[in-house]
This record gives sequence, structure tokens and C-alpha cells, in this order.
Amino acid sequence: MNKPKVSFMIAAMWLLAGVTSCASDAPKPADPAPNQQVKQAETVSSNNAYASIPSGEIQHAVTEVEFIWDAKDPYYGYNRVPVVARVHIDSIDGGRAFSPISDQYVFPQTIGTMTVRDVYKGDVKPGDQLNYSRVGGTVTFDEYWSSLNQQQRDKMLHLNNGHKPAAKKYIQEKVLDDVDIEAGKEYVVFLSPQSSKDGKLHEYFMDGFQFGLREAKGSGVETTVLNNETNTWERLDSLVKLP
Repeated sequence: MNKPKVSFMIAAMWLLAGVTSCASDAPKPADPAPNQQVKQAETVSSNNAYASIPSGEIQHAVTEVEFIWDAKDPYYGYNRVPVVARVHIDSIDGGRAFSPISDQYVFPQTIGTMTVRDVYKGDVKPGDQLNYSRVGGTVTFDEYWSSLNQQQRDKMLHLNNGHKPAAKKYIQEKVLDDVDIEAGKEYVVFLSPQSSKDGKLHEYFMDGFQFGLREAKGSGVETTVLNNETNTWERLDSLVKLP
């Protein structure tokens, strides 16, 4: 049985799509590319860019985010977003701390591409390949440091005897209780389309943290989705409204 989740607040979830809690005063990177990502080794055989980063070079951080999710209402997420679809995660292209969509620093995000399999709500179509972004990602520590405002930097300097922390080359920051996205898997996702101010860049933001990224298996009426809270598989119609 799903229990009410009250440690988060959904209003903040939408803000995190394009606005960081850091509000850095650092200058933005020059000419950000549509898919900024962690610099990887030249030879990468996987469609997961994170796979080439040695685990020993990653510092892990977890952040609590205030938002409300009504777990008693099975269609809470479905009713709040414009697009709900089953997608295949084609790639994880890396992480970013600066979004070219919002043109500002953000809480670290993971970006990549996905292919739509089935559509339950919204104007995307099966076969569409789309860019996605999701809160929580791995970036270089230098990128992360640039995303912090001066007060946050001062606090970290104080805790580190006046020195900039540099124990690890990368930092993975994610939201408490969230799950990691995996390349090659299929998920039912809650999506919000986003575009840059000039209209040249487009992507779909994955809303809902662990509630909005539900691994899927099976097909048609036999489709089931993973409940990340209970780690059990549930019927598709427990999450989306079917005809």
C-alpha cells in the first residue's frame, strides 16, 4: 500500500526543472551546447556516459527537497502533467549544472535521449525520439562549484578550513529517496515540455522524482510498473488512466 509522502512539495519540483536552489552569482558558461555533459574519455562503448567515470572519483551527496505528493491519489501525477508516456531510455548523455533551456545554473541534472513507445496523455507520438532532463546528476566538481552562490561557497570553505574541497573530481547530487535512471530500460514517465527562450532547444523534463519514473515491463494489458516505494510491480492502470 502506498503511504502518503509528505517530505516533499510538488511546487518545488516544478521549480527545480529550470531554477536552482543555489542561485549562483558566477558568470554563465559561454555558448552552452544543447546537450552539455560531463567530459568523458574518448572511447566510450556504452550509451551511458556516466559509465566511463571511475566510481572512486565521484563524491556522493543527497539533498532534501520540500514538495508534496499525494500518494493516496493514484492519478495525482497523471493529472498534473501534460504528457505521460512509456519510453525507452536510449542514452544517458551526462550531467549538467547549467541549463541552456532556462539559461541559468540548476541543481545537477541528468540529460539524454529517449524513444516514445506508448502514449497515455499528451501530443507526443510512438516512435518520437526526444531529449530529456531529470533532476539529479553527476558533474565535475568545478561545474558544481560554479553553480553555488557565495553564501554556499563560504559555508563549504568554512567547513574545510578555508580551502575549496577538492577530494573528488566529480560530484553526484540527487534528491533524497529518488531513484537512478538507467539506459536501456523502459519507464512510464511524467513529462513537461520545455524550450529555450529563442525556441531553438527543446526537451522534456521528467517530473515527480521516484514517483514519476516507473520502470515498465510487459505489453498491452499485461504491462506492469514498478512501485519505487514498495519495490513491487503494479498494474499499469494503477498509475495512468486507460481508455
